[in-house]
This record gives sequence, structure tokens and C-alpha cells, in this order.
Amino acid sequence: MLIQSIVKNKYKASIFLLLLACLTIYTTQSIAEAEKLPTTTQQEGSQHVISPDKLNNIIENITTQKNTLKIKLAQLKEAGSEQEKTKIQAKINEITEFIAQQKSSFEMIITAGSTLPEPDTTEGKEFDWQKDLLEIVQPIISELRQLTEYKRKMDALQQDIASYELLIDKIKDVLNHIAQINKQGLGDEALKQFENVYRKWQRELSENKQLLLVARLQYDEMVKSQTAKEITISEHFKQFASGRGTTLLLALVAFTLVYFSMLMLWKGILWFSERKPSEKWAYYQRIITLLYHIMMVMLAIAAVFYVLNVRNDQVLVALFIILLVSIIWVLKSSIPRFINELKILLNTGSVREGECITYNGIQMKVEELNFDTKLTNPLIPELEVRLPLAELSNYISRPYNEDEPWFPCKVGDYVMLTDDKYGLVKCITPENVLLSLYNGMMPQTYAIKDFLAAQPENLSQGFIVTSVIGIDYKYLPQSTNQVPQILCEGIQKGLQQEKYGSALKHLRVYFSQANTSSLDYKIVAFFDGKAAEYYYPIDRALQRYAVEVCNQQKWEIPFTQVVLHNA
Repeated sequence: MLIQSIVKNKYKASIFLLLLACLTIYTTQSIAEAEKLPTTTQQEGSQHVISPDKLNNIIENITTQKNTLKIKLAQLKEAGSEQEKTKIQAKINEITEFIAQQKSSFEMIITAGSTLPEPDTTEGKEFDWQKDLLEIVQPIISELRQLTEYKRKMDALQQDIASYELLIDKIKDVLNHIAQINKQGLGDEALKQFENVYRKWQRELSENKQLLLVARLQYDEMVKSQTAKEITISEHFKQFASGRGTTLLLALVAFTLVYFSMLMLWKGILWFSERKPSEKWAYYQRIITLLYHIMMVMLAIAAVFYVLNVRNDQVLVALFIILLVSIIWVLKSSIPRFINELKILLNTGSVREGECITYNGIQMKVEELNFDTKLTNPLIPELEVRLPLAELSNYISRPYNEDEPWFPCKVGDYVMLTDDKYGLVKCITPENVLLSLYNGMMPQTYAIKDFLAAQPENLSQGFIVTSVIGIDYKYLPQSTNQVPQILCEGIQKGLQQEKYGSALKHLRVYFSQANTSSLDYKIVAFFDGKAAEYYYPIDRALQRYAVEVCNQQKWEIPFTQVVLHNA
């Protein structure tokens, strides 16, 4: 139920995009792993020669700084004031940091920027659910860090190189400025201090040049190492297909097999249970169906976790957990709607099985409640709608009366609309009704609401055709008894000679009114519905046979006269 509801609710686009993003991360991470794995052939030809002079130069700088460190330590012991001790200690710290940095640079040049992972110190700590939750996401973060590690190191080295170059230019400017100062007039102490400042800036220049050289060496070695590790796109996809791609495929196959196997098993159980249907079993069947579908989804998800654990891919496990949590989080606001749909599925909600609802203006019977409920119209068997629970929950059903109409007409009926439009019903859908002439010509489509608003009269269930004829006032003495009888007999005899004559059920002629220039008679003919296609020919025939009777009886049919009276 949950999966089918997820697919049909308003958040489906967000969930689909989240899944697509996760799969994209899988692919990206796997390709990144593939880029870090050189082939045997490439490893054999990727040995680069590092200049020994550069490495020796780093070691010499370390040795020189160690000697300077010994001198400073001796000066620290002999220092008399706290201010002097603080100054010497700051210099010692600076030298110590420089030595550590040079040692690290030496190792990074040799290893092309690679470092050993830090030891895990999380064992033995107390349980903390927040930290444990973060540990679930930790494999994804580690993958992303590995994915961007090379780029981050390269960017850091580029920034260091630019910083050292800028600082060296600044130091050179200072040394040039110092060189232009006239030392001739300086005393001994001033000259001594002058020399100390000059040597200090020269040392800074030398140290920064050395740092710049080391940074460039690291950058060059990392570029060479990465170039040696590059493999073709086909190798990327091969490694992905044999690694994480296979894991994803196996997980998908496991989910599909478990879900659809249990679905087929359930259909077999339903087939067996339908052999002995009962109302009591139908109610419990709905509850069992719901529980079974929940179990189907849970077991299918468990199968995915089993495959991921067997394949030992913790990144995919973490991403799958995040996906499930995200789905639950997105759907938390839909819980009331799910409860409402659950009531409908159990036949205890606003819509009940066997009752009727009005769908798009059409009376529809709730044939069977399910995830996709089947709606039918008993009058129009071909009119069938499948409505999801999410939409069905917006309706309220009611019991129907056996005598109430399901629709004004069916396909093949002839109808007359209030605007005097007459035609054959060729097609009925939940949205439209198609009318045409008996031979299919001049089709006209009506929306269901417009068609029902036109109050269609179904001529195929029987209809009445009326007509009016008037005779002269000279026949006034016989106008109320003999004339209606003669007209009725003559018209009926003529209609029975027509091909639709057998459909004539009744014919009446009534004296209607004494008009201004004629005595008017109303002709009313009752026909069976099988003559509905001859509606207009019948209307014309009534007038024709009425005129023929008048001719036979030599009755004058007057026309409207206008008389002018002089004052």
C-alpha cells in the first residue's frame, strides 16, 4: 500500500529526483574509485624519477634548523628576563614548526601527496544514538572526501605557491630598500643591529624560497602521479559494472523477485479463496490483504539490505537508509490521508463497495474497492473507470435505488436535446458524448456536463410526435365530433402503410382551439422506441396524411387573413 500510495501522491516528483540524485552519487563515486586504481600496464610505466638534489636540500635545511634550535635552547637557559625568554621561546616554536613542516613535505614528495589514515579511536565509548546516526552517514562523507581529496590538495598547493611568491617579492623589495641605506654614518651598535635585521630578512627570503620549492615539488609530483593513474572511459565503466554497478543490479533483482513472487503467491491465495466467497470472509480478506502488502514491501526492502551487506558496500547501505528516511519524512504530512484511504480500503470509509458515486456527472457503481478501484455503469458496460484510492477518498457514496436511471441513454439510442438537436448516440466516455445522424454523418461532440444540462429525451424508449392542422369555419357544426374521428382514422391508416407503421402504438386527434381564421386540431401520435430514427419523417407524415384526409373530405384549409375596416 505504501509504495502504491507514494507513486500516486503529490510528492512523487521530489522522491523521484532524490532517488535520481542518489544514483548519480553512486555512479560518480564509483568512477572516482576507478580513477584511483591504475592498471598493471600503467603502473609499470608510471615510475617517475625524483631529483635527489631537491630531497637532499630539504634534509640540509632540516639539519640547519636543528642546529639553530640547539643554539636557541641554550640561549633560553641563559636568558635572564622573562621578556627575553618569551622572545626566544617564540623563535623555538617557529623553528620546531618549520622542521615538522619540512619533514612532512619530504614524505609528501616521495608519496605524491598520499598520507596514512588516522587511527580509529571510537571504540570503548558510551552509546550515543546521535553519533551512531552520524556513523551511518560517515561512509558517504568519506567517499565524497576521497572523491575531492586530490582536487583539494592541488588547490591548497596552488594557494601556497601563490602566497610564497607574493611574500618573496615583498621580501626582495624590503632587502632592496635596506641595500640602499648608507651605512657609513652608523655607529658600532647601530651597524650591528642593522646587520642583524638584514640577515633576518635574508633568512626569511631563503626559508620562503625553500618552502616555495617544496610546494612546487609536491604539486609536480601529484600531477605526475595522477597522470599515471588515468585510465580510459571504458575501463571506468568496466570497473563500475564489476563493482558497485553489480551490487545495484543484484539489489534491484532481489527487490523485484521478492515483491513479485509474493504478489503472485497472493493472487493464487485469492483465486483459491474466491471459490467460497462470503461477506464475513470479504471483510477479513481486506485486513489480511493490507497486512500482506505491508509484509511484501518490508521483505523486499530487507532483501535489498541483505544484498548490500553481503556485497559489503556500506556506502550504498547508508544511501538506501537515507532514501527510506527521506521518503518517510516527506510522507509524514500525508499520514491523515493514508488513514482515510485505509478506511476506504477496509470498506469502512466514506465510499463503500456496491454503492454508487457521481463521477464527472455520471452515476457510477463502486464495483470493487482496491488500490485502483473499479467503477462501472450497469447501463453502459463499456464505460469503466479505474480510480486510485487517493482520488476516491474525495467522494461520498450512497446506496442506489433499483429504479433510478444510471444515465439518460446508451450507445445506439436516439435523443432529442432542449435546443431541438436530434441525433444517434454513437459513443459515450467519462468525458464526452458523440451524436450523429443515423448514418454517422454530421457528428457533434458534447461534454458530459453540457450534454446532461441539455436534458436529453431518450426517443428509443418511446416518444410522442404532435402536429396541428386547421380547417375552415364552415365546418363548425361537425367540428367537435365527426372531424376528429375522420382525421384520426385517415392518418392512422396512412401511417400503418409506412415502414415504421408497426411501431405506432396509439393515435389521437383533439379539437384544439377556434383560431382567428380556422378551427385547429392537434394530432398526437405515440410510437415505440424502435421507430426513433424516423422522428422527423413521422412529423412530416402527420401533416401529409392530415392534408390528404382534408382533400378526400373536401375540407378547405384556410390561410391567415388580415381584414381592414374603414372608419
